[in-house]
Amino acid sequence: MLELLGLLVAFFLIFILRFRGVDFALTILSACVIIGLTCGQPLTILTDSAMKTVLDPTTWDLVAAVAFITVLGYVLKETGLMVDLIGSLRSFMPGKALLAIIPALFGILSMPGGALMSAPFNEAEADRLKLNPEQKTFTNVWFRHVWFWASPISSTTIILCKLAEIDLRSFILWNIPIFLASWLIGWVVISRFIKEEFFESAKERHLGEVIKWISPILITVVLTLISIPIWLSVLVGILFTYFLKRVPIDKGLTYIWKGIKWDTVSAVIATLYFRYLLSDSGAVTSLFKVIMQVGLPLLILVLFAPIIIGSISGQPQMGIGIILPLLLPLLGQTTISNVTIIFAGIVFGYTMSPMHLCLILTNQYYRSDLNKVYPYLVPPLFILYIFAVIYHLMIGGI
Repeated sequence: MLELLGLLVAFFLIFILRFRGVDFALTILSACVIIGLTCGQPLTILTDSAMKTVLDPTTWDLVAAVAFITVLGYVLKETGLMVDLIGSLRSFMPGKALLAIIPALFGILSMPGGALMSAPFNEAEADRLKLNPEQKTFTNVWFRHVWFWASPISSTTIILCKLAEIDLRSFILWNIPIFLASWLIGWVVISRFIKEEFFESAKERHLGEVIKWISPILITVVLTLISIPIWLSVLVGILFTYFLKRVPIDKGLTYIWKGIKWDTVSAVIATLYFRYLLSDSGAVTSLFKVIMQVGLPLLILVLFAPIIIGSISGQPQMGIGIILPLLLPLLGQTTISNVTIIFAGIVFGYTMSPMHLCLILTNQYYRSDLNKVYPYLVPPLFILYIFAVIYHLMIGGI
């Protein structure tokens, strides 16, 4: 019972401290101390989990990737390339479409915190359309995550289908309506706060200019898709930007140093540490077992437990790994509809969680108020979740 109480206290502490504007890394470390003291394990679990975090090569791959992503955004601003890109794209599409397409493009890349890559690209156009920081945050986070339902290269979706032993292509096919609904819902929301939308097609459209200015990010995308490490792919994109803009070596090195957002880097490390500590302590598994022992109806359990786990884990892969092995045997049969209903709850809880790395990084980049972001984010998330559940119940789920 103590470990359950400790987990709940730690989780609520995260919400409280984040809403009060406390640094994210400090918030997570405070929660980790509470979990370490109450999980029933030796106190060395705190240092053991820290060592796992430090010794895991993926930690530093992700840290390097996020660090270089912040540099890329800084370089695109300082060199003026981003302004050139946005200007050339505006001759082809209205600003509202641009704000949706840019994060969706980056969302194809399957990487934690990837919303940070699209945030700099969206900023100039969002400023022109007079979006406040909270509206910028919603737009960037929402359209990045539409691919959960339709991308064959989403690591989250691949893990889900492998654990559930269902066909990935069939999963995507059956969930195209949810994919389309996510686009429609997001479009309706941004249409409410984008009032000025006068698009006049340019007399001359220079496709070559678009290709030229977008080439650094296209190179980054292509290199990532062919399994080049993300940090290296982004570094190549930075160097190619230097080439296009004729940036001297000394200035280029200065851009790299100034462009790193150290608070963002510390947030990544703290999040990975929290993930290891949760796994090592067994606290989340204990919480779920308690929920099951209460004797709730199966439908209620399937609808709400994934939301709770998704919110606490702050990572969809972790939520999937915890809840699928526990819930699927209770459902009797593993169907695409049953798996999707569970997944929809995880996505709902994860996307709005203050542990969600994309939300954290976008919030920090735009310096938005998380309290004011949620009124934009939670209602459409709830609508999408309800749509997904009703849709799959109608075609034979549960």
